[in-house]
Amino acid sequence: ITSDEIPVIIYLDDLQWADQATLDLIGMLMLDPNIQHFGILGCYRDNEVDRRHPLFGLLEAVRLNGIDLTEIHVGPIERESVNSIVSDALCLPPSLCRPLSTVIHQKAGGVILFVIRFLNSLNKQGHLVYCLESRRWTWDLEKIKSERVSEDFVVHTTLQMNSLPKPFQTGLMIAACLGSNFNGPILRKAIEENELEVDSFIKSGKDGGYIEESESGSYRWTHDQIQQAAYNLILPTQRESFHYHLGRRLLKNSANCDMNGDFLFMIVENMNRGTDLKLNRDEMTQLARLNLQAGNEAMSTSGFHSAAKYLQQGINLLSKDSWIHEYDLTIQLYDAALDTYYTAGQFSNFEVAVKQPLTHAICFEDKLNSYHHLVRFLTASGRSEEALETCLSVLRTLGVEISPNANAESLLTEAISVKEIIRNSHIHNLLDLPKMEDFDKMAAMTFLNTAVLCSYETNEFTFFFVICRMVKLSVRHGLCSISAVAFSLYGALLTCPIISDFDESYEMGRLALRAIDTLDAFMMKQQVFLFFYGSIAHCKDPLQASAPKLLEGYEAAFALGDMESVTAHLQLYAGVAVWGCGEKLTKAEEIVRIHAKRMLQHKQVVSCKNILIHLQQATELIGLHEDVYSTFLNISEEEFFRQEMNCRGAHTMKLILHTCRMYLAVMRGNMELAAREYESNGAEYQGGIRFIGTITRVFLAGLVGFFVARKQTSDVEKWIHVGVRSMDTMKSWTEDSSWNYEHRLFLLEAEYYFFKGDKHEHLASAKYKQSIAAAKKHKFKNDEGLAAQKAAVFHRHYNRKKEALTNFQHAKACYESWGAEGLVKEIEIKIASLSQ
Repeated sequence: ITSDEIPVIIYLDDLQWADQATLDLIGMLMLDPNIQHFGILGCYRDNEVDRRHPLFGLLEAVRLNGIDLTEIHVGPIERESVNSIVSDALCLPPSLCRPLSTVIHQKAGGVILFVIRFLNSLNKQGHLVYCLESRRWTWDLEKIKSERVSEDFVVHTTLQMNSLPKPFQTGLMIAACLGSNFNGPILRKAIEENELEVDSFIKSGKDGGYIEESESGSYRWTHDQIQQAAYNLILPTQRESFHYHLGRRLLKNSANCDMNGDFLFMIVENMNRGTDLKLNRDEMTQLARLNLQAGNEAMSTSGFHSAAKYLQQGINLLSKDSWIHEYDLTIQLYDAALDTYYTAGQFSNFEVAVKQPLTHAICFEDKLNSYHHLVRFLTASGRSEEALETCLSVLRTLGVEISPNANAESLLTEAISVKEIIRNSHIHNLLDLPKMEDFDKMAAMTFLNTAVLCSYETNEFTFFFVICRMVKLSVRHGLCSISAVAFSLYGALLTCPIISDFDESYEMGRLALRAIDTLDAFMMKQQVFLFFYGSIAHCKDPLQASAPKLLEGYEAAFALGDMESVTAHLQLYAGVAVWGCGEKLTKAEEIVRIHAKRMLQHKQVVSCKNILIHLQQATELIGLHEDVYSTFLNISEEEFFRQEMNCRGAHTMKLILHTCRMYLAVMRGNMELAAREYESNGAEYQGGIRFIGTITRVFLAGLVGFFVARKQTSDVEKWIHVGVRSMDTMKSWTEDSSWNYEHRLFLLEAEYYFFKGDKHEHLASAKYKQSIAAAKKHKFKNDEGLAAQKAAVFHRHYNRKKEALTNFQHAKACYESWGAEGLVKEIEIKIASLSQ
């Protein structure tokens, strides 16, 4: 709803009273990099906010994330302003009121609310009266001067309230505990029979200026200081008990249908204030159960931090023998807490909590949820091997055996077996299969799905076996929501060179998209999108079209707290946006930067690192002189590279790092550096699922292979093999999608003929022209520029300076259109050199 033309500013008063849920929401709004043209104007009393106050923590987090905060300290009003208020109130000239207003300013300390209340109290005490004889207000200045008034407005107002009738004081205390807003029905539930007449209390409260009715029909305090004064009627030693019994009273007088949303939170917040009381076992169990309910309610609205607070409180209320006497409640609290801690990035709490159910749960089924979140946690922490080992162990117990030592031969056998099963069932009839009912099989599907990411990070063949088993379970034992993911994964698997069945791959991918609706698998949408738009769609559809769909999947994953899919979507988007020219380069850089910040805010450091590699590549192409690793992680690019290369595991990160560095080298024309990058990780440049990274690596490997073969006299056969293999792969891809691959095939063929020498010069020249024309036709500005740049090098080699200059200028124009100013500057140097 915000835009450059219509910015939005939200004003929030009395933030010192805000609860944690409200502060969480404010934090999300302020820290979400997607929200722009938006400002928050907040007010709070700094004398009520110390370093322990949650508002202080929020403000510190905002500052640490580089968001500008402007602080304005508002003091008491001036003496002349008080004189103007008194003059207006008494309808007298300012000069006559000055002696009185001076005393009032001294007594009230310039606090406007205090000034008004003090004037009222002077009238009630007879020190300020209207004289009928003189027809004006008169006052006894000496008595007013001698009036003893607390310097604190709240204290002064509380003293005044102490003189009110006891039932009315009781109503004020109860209303103060209900919050800044409350309605009549809730107030009635909070009051015992014969304790207070609610309608009379509301009328007196409004007449006395304590409360007012809002447009919605509820009631609010006229000022939070009034509420604080009413709250201070409760003696400090009795507040815990007062809150707790008020919460119990609300609970007793409520129907089950009322126990949701803000009313549930109100009950639990009040009762939690009494946890230091000597509660008996039943009371503590009841309160723990209510905290579980509140935590689940908060989770349903994505209030992860608030949910974590409620669930932690519920765990704290459990007795030492709760695993024996309150088993169901205990396992439910820990299950919900682990989910919340992981999503909220509270990893220290997670590591402590996960040990409990794994140690004390009485059966394996009750440990499954803990194992599931443990695997996610280990993967997010960069411990993928440990995560996979845990996952495979759980699967063995569930009756699904997957060998950690799978190889290409065993995979091919498994893949053929799956193809046969699908052929017998007919692809079009797969969604008509019955639903999966067996608990162990459904649990196995969950863990196979969890194993996808950690196996991809550690063992490619194990990853492929996981996919095959998911499909087999779905076809043989019925469908579940995860079956939609299984079909999309299988479609992605079919893009591998070992199988290369692109027609069936695309068909399985479209089937998976339909399964989202057919199987009510909306919670799996982000995963289906990940594999369809990340690896299958471009077998047939234009690659650029995948970029917005990957962002859509990213947002769906983020809304669900699926941080693994969040990272994968963003990585693939960055690849499509840059390598596949799915976006203007400056736009892609902006989007990737925004979401890298979001990853860091959610403490997903490993995920953020993967994203930063793409961001660094984009900034260098644009020509920004920035070390993003220093900006985000406070380490240099070289230190980052050294750490990650020496890190055990982190397979994907290393692959992305090598690919980005190699891509930059090729685009800059530094083929020697590109060759060194290939040498350091060459075995990884062929094969695998056809993600955008795979496509880019195959293409880059071919360019490097032909270049090195042309430049070197030794190992020519080796490098020609690399180039020809890439060219053959690109040729097979082009048969299914000329839009995405034809221009790259032409460029590889041009480089091949360039290597072949003078006799093939005319063929090379023709292929360069074809590559430039195809890239232009299919809107790949980056590859059009690269093809023109390569053509310029080719013509320069044969001393055709005019043709070389023309192609360099063409490349410059393409890079300018793409937004790659960093490349433009390097091309300008080459143009200047040729022009001399």
